[in-house]
Amino acid sequence: MPMPHLLQRQITKRFAGALLDTGSIATSLAIGVTATQAAWVFTPDHWFGELRIIAAGALCVTVTAGTESLLTITLGPLRGFLRDSPTAPAAYPFKPAPPAAETSEEGVAQLTAATIADAAHHAAIASFSVDHGAFLNSKDRWRGYANGDATFYLAPGAVLHCQFTQDHGLPVFTLLTSEADAPVGVTTIRQVLDHLVSQKKAKTLTQAALAKETTTPPTAQGPEATVTEPAF
Repeated sequence: MPMPHLLQRQITKRFAGALLDTGSIATSLAIGVTATQAAWVFTPDHWFGELRIIAAGALCVTVTAGTESLLTITLGPLRGFLRDSPTAPAAYPFKPAPPAAETSEEGVAQLTAATIADAAHHAAIASFSVDHGAFLNSKDRWRGYANGDATFYLAPGAVLHCQFTQDHGLPVFTLLTSEADAPVGVTTIRQVLDHLVSQKKAKTLTQAALAKETTTPPTAQGPEATVTEPAF
Protein backbone atom coordinates (compact mmCIF):
# COMPACT_ATOMS: atom_id res chain seq x y z
CA MET A 1 0.00 0.00 0.00
CA PRO A 2 1.57 3.31 -1.02
CA MET A 3 2.37 5.83 1.71
CA PRO A 4 -0.04 8.79 1.81
CA HIS A 5 1.36 11.96 0.29
CA LEU A 6 0.79 13.97 3.48
CA LEU A 7 2.66 11.41 5.59
CA GLN A 8 5.57 11.45 3.15
CA ARG A 9 5.81 15.22 3.49
CA GLN A 10 5.73 15.04 7.29
CA ILE A 11 8.49 12.41 7.38
CA THR A 12 10.60 14.38 4.90
CA LYS A 13 10.21 17.61 6.86
CA ARG A 14 11.04 15.88 10.15
CA PHE A 15 14.14 14.27 8.64
CA ALA A 16 15.23 17.57 7.11
CA GLY A 17 14.73 19.31 10.46
CA ALA A 18 16.89 16.72 12.23
CA LEU A 19 19.63 17.16 9.61
CA LEU A 20 19.42 20.94 10.00
CA ASP A 21 19.78 20.73 13.79
CA THR A 22 22.69 18.27 13.53
CA GLY A 23 24.43 20.38 10.92
CA SER A 24 23.97 23.53 12.97
CA ILE A 25 25.52 21.94 16.08
CA ALA A 26 28.38 20.39 14.09
CA THR A 27 29.12 23.70 12.37
CA SER A 28 29.12 25.61 15.67
CA LEU A 29 31.43 23.06 17.28
CA ALA A 30 33.81 23.08 14.30
CA ILE A 31 34.04 26.88 14.38
CA GLY A 32 34.64 26.83 18.13
CA VAL A 33 37.44 24.23 17.87
CA THR A 34 39.04 26.05 14.91
CA ALA A 35 39.00 29.37 16.73
CA THR A 36 40.49 27.76 19.84
CA GLN A 37 43.28 26.09 17.86
CA ALA A 38 44.11 29.36 16.13
CA ALA A 39 44.22 31.20 19.47
CA TRP A 40 46.42 28.45 20.95
CA VAL A 41 48.92 28.68 18.09
CA PHE A 42 49.14 32.45 17.76
CA THR A 43 49.21 33.43 21.45
CA PRO A 44 52.42 33.34 23.55
CA ASP A 45 52.91 30.32 25.80
CA HIS A 46 53.22 32.45 28.94
CA TRP A 47 49.74 33.89 28.56
CA PHE A 48 47.36 32.68 31.31
CA GLY A 49 50.18 30.54 32.76
CA GLU A 50 48.87 27.27 34.20
CA LEU A 51 45.32 28.32 33.29
CA ARG A 52 46.10 28.25 29.58
CA ILE A 53 44.16 25.00 29.00
CA ILE A 54 41.19 26.26 31.02
CA ALA A 55 41.17 29.52 29.05
CA ALA A 56 41.27 27.58 25.79
CA GLY A 57 38.31 25.46 26.89
CA ALA A 58 36.35 28.55 27.91
CA LEU A 59 37.08 30.16 24.54
CA CYS A 60 35.91 27.05 22.71
CA VAL A 61 32.63 26.95 24.65
CA THR A 62 32.02 30.68 24.19
CA VAL A 63 32.66 30.66 20.43
CA THR A 64 30.57 27.51 19.96
CA ALA A 65 27.63 28.89 21.94
CA GLY A 66 27.81 32.25 20.17
CA THR A 67 27.90 30.62 16.76
CA GLU A 68 24.94 28.39 17.62
CA SER A 69 22.94 31.43 18.77
CA LEU A 70 23.62 33.22 15.48
CA LEU A 71 22.67 30.13 13.50
CA THR A 72 19.47 29.78 15.53
CA ILE A 73 18.45 33.33 14.60
CA THR A 74 19.49 32.93 10.96
CA LEU A 75 17.84 29.55 10.47
CA GLY A 76 14.77 30.42 12.53
CA PRO A 77 12.36 30.86 9.59
CA LEU A 78 13.56 27.61 8.01
CA ARG A 79 13.22 25.73 11.30
CA GLY A 80 9.71 27.17 11.67
CA PHE A 81 8.77 25.83 8.25
CA LEU A 82 10.16 22.38 9.05
CA ARG A 83 8.53 22.18 12.48
CA ASP A 84 6.08 19.31 12.82
CA SER A 85 3.15 21.26 14.31
CA PRO A 86 -0.55 20.83 13.61
CA THR A 87 -0.92 24.61 13.28
CA ALA A 88 2.32 25.23 11.41
CA PRO A 89 1.90 27.00 8.09
CA ALA A 90 1.98 24.31 5.45
CA ALA A 91 2.86 24.43 1.79
CA TYR A 92 0.03 22.01 1.09
CA PRO A 93 -2.62 21.35 0.04
CA PHE A 94 -2.25 23.58 -3.00
CA LYS A 95 -5.27 25.66 -3.88
CA PRO A 96 -6.34 25.69 -7.51
CA ALA A 97 -5.26 28.81 -9.34
CA PRO A 98 -8.01 31.22 -10.41
CA PRO A 99 -8.93 31.39 -14.08
CA ALA A 100 -6.59 33.40 -16.26
CA ALA A 101 -7.34 37.12 -16.13
CA GLU A 102 -9.14 38.50 -19.15
CA THR A 103 -8.38 42.16 -18.38
CA SER A 104 -5.49 44.05 -16.83
CA GLU A 105 -7.71 45.12 -13.95
CA GLU A 106 -8.60 41.52 -13.21
CA GLY A 107 -4.92 40.56 -13.37
CA VAL A 108 -4.00 43.29 -10.90
CA ALA A 109 -6.79 42.15 -8.59
CA GLN A 110 -5.53 38.56 -8.68
CA LEU A 111 -1.94 39.66 -8.00
CA THR A 112 -3.09 41.87 -5.14
CA ALA A 113 -4.95 38.96 -3.52
CA ALA A 114 -1.90 36.72 -4.01
CA THR A 115 0.39 39.35 -2.46
CA ILE A 116 -1.89 39.68 0.57
CA ALA A 117 -1.95 35.91 1.07
CA ASP A 118 1.82 35.70 0.58
CA ALA A 119 2.41 38.44 3.18
CA ALA A 120 0.35 36.54 5.77
CA HIS A 121 2.18 33.29 4.95
CA HIS A 122 5.65 34.87 5.25
CA ALA A 123 4.74 36.59 8.52
CA ALA A 124 3.53 33.28 9.98
CA ILE A 125 6.81 31.58 9.05
CA ALA A 126 8.99 34.46 10.26
CA SER A 127 7.13 34.56 13.60
CA PHE A 128 9.25 31.59 14.72
CA SER A 129 11.99 34.09 15.59
CA VAL A 130 9.59 35.67 18.12
CA ASP A 131 7.54 32.69 19.27
CA HIS A 132 8.98 29.16 19.28
CA GLY A 133 5.59 27.80 20.25
CA ALA A 134 2.50 27.36 18.11
CA PHE A 135 0.65 30.62 18.81
CA LEU A 136 1.89 33.02 16.13
CA ASN A 137 2.69 30.59 13.32
CA SER A 138 -0.82 30.14 11.93
CA LYS A 139 -1.17 32.00 8.65
CA ASP A 140 -4.95 32.04 9.11
CA ARG A 141 -4.53 34.40 12.09
CA TRP A 142 -2.34 36.81 10.13
CA ARG A 143 -3.85 39.50 7.91
CA GLY A 144 -1.66 40.40 4.97
CA TYR A 145 -1.50 43.66 3.05
CA ALA A 146 -0.60 44.56 -0.50
CA ASN A 147 2.64 46.28 0.63
CA GLY A 148 3.96 43.00 2.09
CA ASP A 149 3.22 43.81 5.73
CA ALA A 150 0.97 41.72 7.97
CA THR A 151 -0.75 42.07 11.34
CA PHE A 152 -1.79 39.54 13.98
CA TYR A 153 -4.82 40.40 16.13
CA LEU A 154 -3.96 39.84 19.80
CA ALA A 155 -6.76 41.50 21.76
CA PRO A 156 -9.07 44.52 21.48
CA GLY A 157 -6.82 47.47 20.77
CA ALA A 158 -3.65 45.37 20.36
CA VAL A 159 -2.09 43.89 17.21
CA LEU A 160 1.34 42.57 16.30
CA HIS A 161 2.76 44.07 13.11
CA CYS A 162 5.30 42.32 10.86
CA GLN A 163 7.38 44.21 8.31
CA PHE A 164 10.31 42.98 6.25
CA THR A 165 13.35 45.21 5.77
CA GLN A 166 14.13 46.31 2.23
CA ASP A 167 17.87 45.57 2.34
CA HIS A 168 18.07 42.04 3.79
CA GLY A 169 14.41 41.05 3.96
CA LEU A 170 14.59 40.41 7.72
CA PRO A 171 11.34 40.46 9.73
CA VAL A 172 10.74 43.31 12.15
CA PHE A 173 7.94 42.88 14.69
CA THR A 174 6.27 45.78 16.50
CA LEU A 175 3.42 45.90 18.98
CA LEU A 176 0.65 48.41 18.24
CA THR A 177 -1.82 49.24 21.00
CA SER A 178 -4.43 51.89 21.60
CA GLU A 179 -2.78 52.71 24.94
CA ALA A 180 0.63 53.65 23.45
CA ASP A 181 1.42 56.64 21.28
CA ALA A 182 4.13 54.84 19.28
CA PRO A 183 4.80 51.24 18.16
CA VAL A 184 7.00 49.14 20.44
CA GLY A 185 9.63 46.87 18.89
CA VAL A 186 9.58 43.29 20.19
CA THR A 187 11.83 40.28 19.66
CA THR A 188 10.13 37.70 21.90
CA ILE A 189 6.55 36.83 22.72
CA ARG A 190 7.38 37.41 26.40
CA GLN A 191 8.01 41.07 25.60
CA VAL A 192 4.57 41.27 24.00
CA LEU A 193 3.01 39.85 27.17
CA ASP A 194 4.99 42.18 29.45
CA HIS A 195 3.96 45.27 27.47
CA LEU A 196 0.28 44.35 27.47
CA VAL A 197 0.29 43.50 31.19
CA SER A 198 2.10 46.73 32.11
CA GLN A 199 -0.32 48.80 30.02
CA LYS A 200 -3.28 47.11 31.67
CA LYS A 201 -1.89 47.82 35.14
CA ALA A 202 -1.22 51.45 34.23
CA LYS A 203 -4.77 51.82 32.90
CA THR A 204 -6.21 50.27 36.06
CA LEU A 205 -4.22 52.63 38.30
CA THR A 206 -5.31 55.63 36.24
CA GLN A 207 -8.96 54.64 36.46
CA ALA A 208 -8.64 54.09 40.21
CA ALA A 209 -7.08 57.52 40.67
CA LEU A 210 -9.83 59.19 38.65
CA ALA A 211 -12.49 57.35 40.62
CA LYS A 212 -10.90 58.45 43.88
CA GLU A 213 -10.83 62.09 42.80
CA THR A 214 -14.50 61.89 41.84
CA THR A 215 -15.68 60.38 45.15
CA THR A 216 -13.42 62.37 47.55
CA PRO A 217 -15.48 65.13 49.35
CA PRO A 218 -14.12 68.71 49.29
CA THR A 219 -12.05 69.88 52.26
CA ALA A 220 -13.63 72.43 54.62
CA GLN A 221 -12.01 75.86 54.39
CA GLY A 222 -13.33 77.44 57.60
CA PRO A 223 -15.17 76.81 60.86
CA GLU A 224 -18.55 77.32 59.19
CA ALA A 225 -17.77 75.39 56.03
CA THR A 226 -19.93 72.38 55.37
CA VAL A 227 -19.07 69.13 53.65
CA THR A 228 -21.28 68.21 50.76
CA GLU A 229 -21.77 64.49 50.32
CA PRO A 230 -21.49 63.25 46.75
CA ALA A 231 -24.75 62.35 45.09
CA PHE A 232 -25.11 58.84 43.74
